Amino acid sequence: MKTMIASALTLVAVLSAGAAAAATADAGAGAKIIAPLEISRTADLYFGTIAPSTTVADKVSVDADGARVCGPALTCLTSDHTAAAFAVTGEADAFYTISLPKEIKIVNGNGTAMRVADFTGSKAKGQLLKGEDSFTVGGTLEVGVRQEAGQYKGSFTVAVEYQ
Repeated sequence: MKTMIASALTLVAVLSAGAAAAATADAGAGAKIIAPLEISRTADLYFGTIAPSTTVADKVSVDADGARVCGPALTCLTSDHTAAAFAVTGEADAFYTISLPKEIKIVNGNGTAMRVADFTGSKAKGQLLKGEDSFTVGGTLEVGVRQEAGQYKGSFTVAVEYQ
């Protein structure tokens, strides 16, 4: 029994000595919050007024620079076409990436649809010099044979993300 008590006292002494040798330190904590990345539309993607073919489907494209190419089976009647345009704001000098949709449908009042695909941007990424930047987006409209007349509308989402 004496041996057990002596062992227990020795163990308590060793544990107490370890606790006495403990040290502590403080560390700081912090964060930097940057300006939120925001995007706004300044112009819509518009293909203009188009007369379809009675025999062949074809395409009309509006490039990111605003140039339009009308397929040979179509007649593009107006020059009011535009590339979509976007303004981006956020943290000065920060870099960001741009994500475009793969395809969308635009629909007339009767529910008839046309496909818009092959979206292209004036750039894939940008830098917010002085906290601001902008870019444009084009795409390709697929017009069917004897495409039903009407005003076709739809929307698409463009996303930006800090790098």
